[in-house]
Amino acid sequence: MLKNYLESVEPRILFIFSTIILAIIGLVMVFSSSSIIAMENYADSFFYLKRQSLFLLIGLFIMLICSKINTNVLSKNYKFFYIVGIILLLLVLIPMLGRKSGGATRWIQILSFSIQPIEISKYMLLIFIAQHLNIKNARIKEFKIGVVSTLLPCLPYLFLLLLQPDFGNTVLICITIFGMIILSGARMSHILSLFLLLISSFISLIYIAPYRMKRVMSFLNPYEDPQGSGYQIIQSFVSFAKGKFFGVGLGNSSQKLFYLPQGYNDFIFSIIAEELGFLGSMVIIILFGILIYSGFKMLERAKDLFSRNLISGIIILTSLQIIINISVTIGLMPTKGVPLPLISYGGSSLIFTLFALGLILALDRRRN
Repeated sequence: MLKNYLESVEPRILFIFSTIILAIIGLVMVFSSSSIIAMENYADSFFYLKRQSLFLLIGLFIMLICSKINTNVLSKNYKFFYIVGIILLLLVLIPMLGRKSGGATRWIQILSFSIQPIEISKYMLLIFIAQHLNIKNARIKEFKIGVVSTLLPCLPYLFLLLLQPDFGNTVLICITIFGMIILSGARMSHILSLFLLLISSFISLIYIAPYRMKRVMSFLNPYEDPQGSGYQIIQSFVSFAKGKFFGVGLGNSSQKLFYLPQGYNDFIFSIIAEELGFLGSMVIIILFGILIYSGFKMLERAKDLFSRNLISGIIILTSLQIIINISVTIGLMPTKGVPLPLISYGGSSLIFTLFALGLILALDRRRN
């Protein structure tokens, strides 16, 4: 019944509707989950809400502008966007600009605002890869052309991410690019062989970094170190346990009272589960499902290869961020530091997610 209804509605309407509703829910939940911390740190319970509201207004304006652009600009200048992405990632390595937090240098400090360059750079890379796959489409089934020549341009991005270090976004980008290559028609046997090689490399990176091994061990058994590496995920479990089916009520979370770190950011879904319960959590998951479904419907009707490639990259990346964030909160994956799109607090994530969704709307217009 739901499927029949969704198929009867114009995908663009579903896409815009789900985006705006999720962003509004994000505003509400950012305020609910951050008001106590904001009062403690800034003597203003509306501190994070006001900033997130500003980010949302900027993001929606950018989304509107992007939805109207001529996307030929993207395909013709794909090399320029690629270079811009690398430059942005290099900026965090400049001591005067880069800001270190939690043992990683991933942000650029500009006045009172922090920008995370990877939130912009990953979309610059997707534009490049989309056009690259478009140009090489006739030989996509050749291993050197379809797989190797597509992955090689990603290496500078991955190297710069590992320098920060940002292992979560490294994995995100790799899986997204593999997904784009698969959807473009490359041979699965070629992709599988290289994918296995990359998996072994990632396992090695985890093994040689003590903090990554600590995350994996706390993921496997968080109760082994309940006051240390396992603390955050245990507090997330407590949120879900308290929420039950209907939740404790909007604004009534006890875990946001300095128990759950990053409750308004990476672990905001845990606060949602506590306050709105299983029912509220499922509503949000369904809205994300509608967003992704409508995105793929627009992918299906795209008339040119560049549009299909870029829409697929953005949708895959967004889907992975949703899956990873929620999986981390319920203990299915180690902590990754990946925000929940449109919901988590943060200007870089919110603004450039809306930027990317605006590009999908612009690319969909190319069919006319």
